[in-house]
Amino acid sequence: MRIDVQAPYSISEPLQELIEEKVKKLLVFYDRIQSAKVYLRDEIHRTNHKETRKVEIELALPGSTLYADAAAENFEKAVSNAAEKMRRQIRKLKTQQSDLH
Repeated sequence: MRIDVQAPYSISEPLQELIEEKVKKLLVFYDRIQSAKVYLRDEIHRTNHKETRKVEIELALPGSTLYADAAAENFEKAVSNAAEKMRRQIRKLKTQQSDLH
């Protein structure tokens, strides 16, 4: 599986390793993942002017694409939360596919 990480700045090596670890772990739940795109960005909320870190994960599967995002005060938490959302989506997809067969 190919993992493409995109950010408007360079990311640290530990963060890169965490992203790869979390995304590769998704292969345990669905081994037909073709590629993954991970987008990192900072967001500032208009109401309280707090800065949050947002992570978006997009997985390319045969015949479909899954998407999950999460925001947190740091990228590590956001990556973990987005990966957990993606894991739930994969489990739901597998359940739907097994119900069809």
